[in-house]
Amino acid sequence: MPWKRPETVPYPNVWWTFEAPDPDREDGALVTYRVEDLTEDRFEDAIKLYTEHFLDDEPMCAFGRIRHNPLSYEEIVQFWHYILNEKITIVCYKEGSKEIVGANLLSVKMASDKADLSDLIKSKDMQILVAANEYMTDTVNLFERYGVDKYLTAYGLSVNTRYRGRGIATEILKARRPICRAFGLRLTSTNFTAIGSQKPAAKIGFQTDLEMP
Repeated sequence: MPWKRPETVPYPNVWWTFEAPDPDREDGALVTYRVEDLTEDRFEDAIKLYTEHFLDDEPMCAFGRIRHNPLSYEEIVQFWHYILNEKITIVCYKEGSKEIVGANLLSVKMASDKADLSDLIKSKDMQILVAANEYMTDTVNLFERYGVDKYLTAYGLSVNTRYRGRGIATEILKARRPICRAFGLRLTSTNFTAIGSQKPAAKIGFQTDLEMP
């Protein structure tokens, strides 16, 4: 049975706040940002963020030209919607603005969940992408290694291009701690496939269980 967000955890909820430079200020002044649950009314805006600021930057998606293959693109958008409906994806906003600064597609993976994506994924490029990620995940076998029956995972960390270089990806990842505490999760893990996410992950203490060229 797939994971379902418990009603005991408020939705939407602000998980993390921090200060970082404002790209709209020439003096580079700091401004407050907040990381909170993505609400349904912003799902399409999040899809736009990932289309414009993720697909051509993330190495595996870029190599497979996912955005430029109509079927592959349709499939990944369907997959994103599938993940968004878990209502645990987080988004970052600058105070006083509705522009999406960044986001992290979060999901809870359960040992009992035997989801079959074969009906959803038909294109060769997406099949390769999914197979590579599943191989890495299965090789590590986090359930056995850490003795858990569920953990928080993710399917993409994205920051709007004009906000990059301000440490925002690192701060978005920091929100994983309060999220895990709120949902009773003892582990979070991600296949970090880009330098832009690997460096922030290392900064806040993610442990490398598997590294592949």
